[in-house]
Amino acid sequence: MGLYLTAGFAASAFVVLLFGSLAGFVSGPEGYALDRHVTLAVRRWHTPGHDRLLRDITALGDFLVLLPATLAVTAALAWKGHRVSARLFAGSVAGGFLLNSLLKWSFERVRPDLWPPLVTEHTFSFPSGHTSMATVFYGGVVAVVFHLTPSARPRLACFLGAAALIAAVAVSRVYLGAHWLTDVVGGLLVGLFWVILCATGTEFLARRQALRQPGNL
Repeated sequence: MGLYLTAGFAASAFVVLLFGSLAGFVSGPEGYALDRHVTLAVRRWHTPGHDRLLRDITALGDFLVLLPATLAVTAALAWKGHRVSARLFAGSVAGGFLLNSLLKWSFERVRPDLWPPLVTEHTFSFPSGHTSMATVFYGGVVAVVFHLTPSARPRLACFLGAAALIAAVAVSRVYLGAHWLTDVVGGLLVGLFWVILCATGTEFLARRQALRQPGNL
């Protein structure tokens, strides 16, 4: 258990270092130049069909969609008797939302304005909330699957599915003009940090509970 905790916190610290480096890059001229180049390049891919598709995809990272989904996953875990996983999953989504909101207000980065965005947003840009919450939710589902089953096949399927959904949401935010490229990378790192932290906490609490009451994870 000690080794597991050490690995979890080491991974979290590494992600924090990456985020710190990204934050420094974003504030410099190199970061803006990269973001500007990518945003202008994405503009050339716009078509009415792509617009509709990417609007549907971006909804997968919207809190109005993830909130009921979180309640459903939490209820299912609790109903199956996985009370620790249920509490930690719900807490991870709520905590991830608060963490991302705090970071947005800390950086106060304005959203892209190189062309009219295809969605209307009223908060700051960095880090991307949709990408962060998609990473927290779908990454959290992966963490729960890894925690509950040792079988490689469902683990791999869940991981690949979650990775595809997170990547799609991230791409949609840049395509729709809601975020810069570095915003979605920052959101991904924030979500990944929170998933690692909560997954480590879940495993620790579940193993400690198992020592007291075997079979009640």
